[in-house]
Amino acid sequence: MQKGRLTIPTDETYVEGTKKFITYWNADAVRDCDGVSLPKDVKQFKTDVYKAYFIVREDHEYAKAHPEYWQNTALISERYTAKSDVLEIDLLKNTFKEAFSVNAERYREFWQVIDRTTGQIHEDWEYLGNDVVRITSAKKYHEYTVNFFAKNCWDPVQIYNYHVNNWTCDKDVDLDPVYPEALEHMLFRMEKWLKENPDVTVVRFTTFFYNFLIVNVTGIKQRIWDWHNYAMTASPAMFDLFEKETGEKMTLENLIGGGYYSNRFTVPDETMRKYVDFVQRKCAERAKKFVDLCHKYGKKALMFDGDHRVGVEPYSPYFPSIGLDGVVGAPSSAIYAQQVANIKGVKFTEGRLNPYFFPNECPGDERGTQILYSCWDGIRRGLMKKPIDRIGFGGYLKQIENYEKLKVAIKNVCDEFRSIRENIGENKCFTKANVAVISYWGRLDTFMMNGIFVDDPRQDGFYYTAMLTALAILPVDVDFISFDDVINGDLNKYDVLVSDGIPGTSFQGDKCWKNPELTAKIREFVDNGGGFVGVGEPSGYQYQGRYIQLSDVLGVEKECNFRHFEKRDDMKPIGNHFITDGVDMTKIAFNSNVRGMYPLTASVIKMRYDESYPYGWQNAGHIDLAVNEYGKGRSVYLSGVASCNESFRLIYNAILWACGKEDEKKIVYSENSGVDAYYYANGEKYALINSTAEPQCTEFYDKWGYKSIIELKPKEIKWLLDADSVIKQTKSTEIE
Repeated sequence: MQKGRLTIPTDETYVEGTKKFITYWNADAVRDCDGVSLPKDVKQFKTDVYKAYFIVREDHEYAKAHPEYWQNTALISERYTAKSDVLEIDLLKNTFKEAFSVNAERYREFWQVIDRTTGQIHEDWEYLGNDVVRITSAKKYHEYTVNFFAKNCWDPVQIYNYHVNNWTCDKDVDLDPVYPEALEHMLFRMEKWLKENPDVTVVRFTTFFYNFLIVNVTGIKQRIWDWHNYAMTASPAMFDLFEKETGEKMTLENLIGGGYYSNRFTVPDETMRKYVDFVQRKCAERAKKFVDLCHKYGKKALMFDGDHRVGVEPYSPYFPSIGLDGVVGAPSSAIYAQQVANIKGVKFTEGRLNPYFFPNECPGDERGTQILYSCWDGIRRGLMKKPIDRIGFGGYLKQIENYEKLKVAIKNVCDEFRSIRENIGENKCFTKANVAVISYWGRLDTFMMNGIFVDDPRQDGFYYTAMLTALAILPVDVDFISFDDVINGDLNKYDVLVSDGIPGTSFQGDKCWKNPELTAKIREFVDNGGGFVGVGEPSGYQYQGRYIQLSDVLGVEKECNFRHFEKRDDMKPIGNHFITDGVDMTKIAFNSNVRGMYPLTASVIKMRYDESYPYGWQNAGHIDLAVNEYGKGRSVYLSGVASCNESFRLIYNAILWACGKEDEKKIVYSENSGVDAYYYANGEKYALINSTAEPQCTEFYDKWGYKSIIELKPKEIKWLLDADSVIKQTKSTEIE
């Protein structure tokens, strides 16, 4: 059994305890954590030493002396209705005022007062000071807002930690590297720090420059939390630099977008899209300077994909140029595990597991153990396709000193992770199809669609998460491509295109589906033998007498209350199909929020009627699952499904059918949907993983199609060698 591949926290008050945990869990690296310091003699641990380094925050004296270099945020006021021709707006109403102060620098040049009833810029206004804008010549009963810059007076991440943990330390203020003098100082400070910390072997950047948008109402209550948002990169200086280097003028409304803040769900205007690319390019250029310093002093550079990640997102086209050695994320699902594992341009990837060893996040032995196993159960299936290289924990070790059950659970998880990593090594998982997920953002949001976070399943995203989870665990290659990639790229390298976005969002495409080049390219791909799988309202946009713009490919259309005059035939499901073979359909919950889908040329497999609008009524019913032939190709329509093993099996069958690979189903395959099967050709090794808490028995088919009966204990992973078609059990791992 391998040792190591594990990072654990330590601090100067818990040296001997740390040594015991290093031995017990076989850790090979220690790290500091927020609010504590590393021991002075860290060499005694005989491990790698990670230390967090904050480029833009924690430099308190310099920040106090140079408020002109503080970061800014683009904000919009609340909406106010004018009831006379004069209206006063409090810019920071409903906002935690310790976090922001209004930045009136060149305010006439950048701020915008907008009549939200007409969408027009309103010119008659003045800033009175004390956060108040007075509007004159207002139109009665029109709504007005103000777009403005505010200085960040307190690091948004520290605000939360400060209040939750009752800190009394200095408040961090974020400096902005857009100012050359500030950037030069940051580099000078870091080089000095590197010289003063010779025993640190890994610098853990948390992260680089700009935080995603967080707006607080109080010290703890947050009004906005958006992991992809660029509002905190904006400032007069950044807008100036953008115009200087691109020749294009950026306005606050380009970013704020009526109050949506051009969040990742929206299709941005062209200027905003160029701004995102510009910020990513500049951040990569600056981040490389800090990484090069680490290498100059013989240290590895690791980025935490969390705080201050905006501009250096791991799937940015400029990210590999930074030269980082590693990235650490905090996966709690198969989706997030694959998002971390597939990052390119680094030598290793690491996953920080839950729970954090903080009192509020690990409040007892039983609860801490439950959180750990829930996290591990979520990610380990994703690791079977492509594992991350390391795992780790954060917080205070002393918090769990007497948590006996949790300590054993952590040992079990670490041992199982090392077993997975040792058995798979660098081998590629055997796959049966090459799948491309299409959306506006493409690779930038690899495994990060439909949520404000990586794998946020809440609200409408719930029924779209199942597809991403399935793609994270099924033996298929997955790429995430943009609509521009579809139009300009070679689709022939893919077997199946997948559309899996919440209707009306950038992930689904919305107005992008008006583009004739996009629809024509997909039609050509399917007509020539490709597969297409659409979830929800794929290609949905009301245009030219159609809502589903690829209705000919999918063979379905959506009733949008414009075609009630048509008398359509009653829907008649065809019954059994390859896609439903071996699937317990009673366990699948389809997306009842998608309504009015009806067949044109598609064959309906599964549908539903409303109780008050039943079979036999004109144009009643809603399709949940349908298939269609289009030229030499095939398409599958799904309303969306809730995540469960049967849903993943259904999606697996749909992908194979769409690309005409039904005959390959029972190759490296488990009949039991609770057991996943994988094959690693270079290692000539199979893995069967029981994802359930119950014993399972399954018919297993090897790479030749030979069948054997395999029994697995709860949560067990069996590793089997492939020797001339004879399956021999070599060893297994399990968590009690």
